[in-house]
Amino acid sequence: MNTATTDMKASQDATEVLFELPPMNGKATAPATVKINSRQVFRAAEDSAEFFDHLRAHYRETRRTPVEIPCDVRLQLPDGSTFDSGSATVRNVSPSGALLGALNLPKKCLPTGMFKVVLVLRGGEYNGIGIEATPVRLAEAGGLGVKFDEIFVSV
Repeated sequence: MNTATTDMKASQDATEVLFELPPMNGKATAPATVKINSRQVFRAAEDSAEFFDHLRAHYRETRRTPVEIPCDVRLQLPDGSTFDSGSATVRNVSPSGALLGALNLPKKCLPTGMFKVVLVLRGGEYNGIGIEATPVRLAEAGGLGVKFDEIFVSV
């Protein structure tokens, strides 16, 4: 693959780029000057894989949708026992997780070791949908971010 070296000079609307190609078949090639504007540069950047990798690093895995769904919450320890149970509100949801707010737990604390969060939604069309999730972050105002492990229907 041939590579080119560039020498860039900025002007008001466009940038002059001087391309000097390496010799081909032992023959020197003449330098070529091309004028490009910033829109062309950014369009090319948007098409590159590196650009999307950079953006992907700064965005969440999936988009969140704001909701207000009341739910019952149970904090389950690895041995299957219940550490605490109460209520909460699902504040936002995505295909991979949710943010719980207004946590109302009698013990008013979370386990210090590993635990799962088991939710049963209580809101209208969501009534009876159960979710087993892993806590992934503590959020402001006592919120808890969770990642979905399993979704089930509670009877």
